[in-house]
Amino acid sequence: MITSDATVQPQTAAEAYDIYQNSDSAVFIAGGQRLKYSKKHYKVAIELSHAGLKQITDMGDEIAVGAMVTLARMQVSSLIKELAGGAIANCISVVAHKDIRTNATIGAIMAVKDPFSVLLPVLLSLRVDVVLEGKGRMNLQDYLGCPPMGEMVTQIIIAKEQIYTAFTAYQTLPTDEPYLTGAVAMLPDSWRIVVGGRPGCAAIAENASTELTEKGMAAKENVAHIASEELDFGDFGTCSEQERRELTVEMVRKLIKNAWKGYTRLSQER
Repeated sequence: MITSDATVQPQTAAEAYDIYQNSDSAVFIAGGQRLKYSKKHYKVAIELSHAGLKQITDMGDEIAVGAMVTLARMQVSSLIKELAGGAIANCISVVAHKDIRTNATIGAIMAVKDPFSVLLPVLLSLRVDVVLEGKGRMNLQDYLGCPPMGEMVTQIIIAKEQIYTAFTAYQTLPTDEPYLTGAVAMLPDSWRIVVGGRPGCAAIAENASTELTEKGMAAKENVAHIASEELDFGDFGTCSEQERRELTVEMVRKLIKNAWKGYTRLSQER
């Protein structure tokens, strides 16, 4: 567990970020489970539970999720459940450890950029912005590709779209971290294909997404192979680079089919 000389509880995000910027050594306490295993010492620990970041807000065309909203709250939120055919709530159910679902916050997940996250591939398949205190909004794809900037995540903003996302995670055991994750989203005029656990952070297969958008379901076999070839994969844990590539072909093929079925069902219900 981390230690600190002092712990502060700012009342606003702006106050918290000001303390962080003006300290030689500070850390945000925002539900990050990984901090339990860290032995680092900081001058200041900034506890964010009172900083006004626990709301899930309907903004009309968008939904704002505060950085201190937990996975458990997202899973049961009526606003979140309606998005992408329930993909966000469904992927959270893959997290087997109750304490992680109960305590892990969306802000901590964004900050860590976990390469084996079950949530990031789904969010990346949607149109999502990350809001950074004092720096404004940033597209999630751009944010995940940036090195640490000493930023403070205050919200994520999820667009309401006519979209269905199919998701899956490959695990040896239900309690293990996934060794490959994927999400495929179908929209009225485009597709988005995302692969995570490569073991790099979740990434959009841009070429495969374009090919599927332009040529449709008839090209799904070729699209699955394009996705496995255009992204970087590596040896990690019990799964090799080659195994991940081969699984990606199988996974993308299946997710395309599931996304098409789900989107068709949603369209008929409207």
